[in-house]
Amino acid sequence: MNVNYQDFKIIFTVFLFWFSIQFGEIVEDTAAYFMVLTLGIVHGANDLLILKKNEKNKKRFFRSVLGYLALIDVCIASYFINPFISLLLFILLSAYHFGEEHFEDKIDGPSWLSYSIYMIYGLVIFSMIFYENIEEVNTIVSDLSGNLFSRQLIFYILIATLILLIVLFLVGFFKKNEFKMNVYKEVFYLALLYLVFKTTSLILGFAIYFILWHSIPSIINQTEYISGNVSKKSFLHYFKNASPIWLLSITGMVILYLYLDKSLFSSVIFLILFAVTAPHAWVMYRMRKD
Repeated sequence: MNVNYQDFKIIFTVFLFWFSIQFGEIVEDTAAYFMVLTLGIVHGANDLLILKKNEKNKKRFFRSVLGYLALIDVCIASYFINPFISLLLFILLSAYHFGEEHFEDKIDGPSWLSYSIYMIYGLVIFSMIFYENIEEVNTIVSDLSGNLFSRQLIFYILIATLILLIVLFLVGFFKKNEFKMNVYKEVFYLALLYLVFKTTSLILGFAIYFILWHSIPSIINQTEYISGNVSKKSFLHYFKNASPIWLLSITGMVILYLYLDKSLFSSVIFLILFAVTAPHAWVMYRMRKD
């Protein structure tokens, strides 16, 4: 990832941290929804274009599209079978996906170490968000599945995953041929994100991480994969190709919000997010393996 974006990411995270202190929750959440509904959706809108580039012929591309759609069907079915288990699967899948995006350029080669760091890092992020916003989180979890998370359990998971992540960092530190990260910076980043999650509302805290630390870096990597370079022209190409899916997604959400019973809205939105996260994570994995 471009070093200039790394600097921008830190600066803008600090700015939004300040922003959350200055304004109330309504302003915070409005800014958060805007970020998620723009760059958040766009970052997953070019999956089929990436699959097309990944495959060498139309027959294999067609099979990949069928696999993509099958994953969506499996996710939807799992929610109707057991909403709470599907919620846990969504958290685990998203955790791994977040970690993979964050560390892909910092660890060489697939190995037990890289896979473990991907998952544990993502679980640390979710644990910090949940621990600092447990009441808001439980409102959503209860609506979706009828269950609740224990704040004490989340605390134990946070401490355990933090300790395990530090241990994995130390293991990686001695495998210098595989490890390209600055451990001190990674610890600083986690401390900064914890302050953000502690200070902001649930939706803004999540949006700050999801957009600045995940979606934009993913867009940069996808653009480079699709066009072979990162430039103004390649970004325009990326956004042009993503715009039909983005517009369709926004239109669908507006229709659901206007005509769907509000008690069902959060469940349907979660179902949509879960259904598209699994195939998107699979496409990103395929992209990195190519």
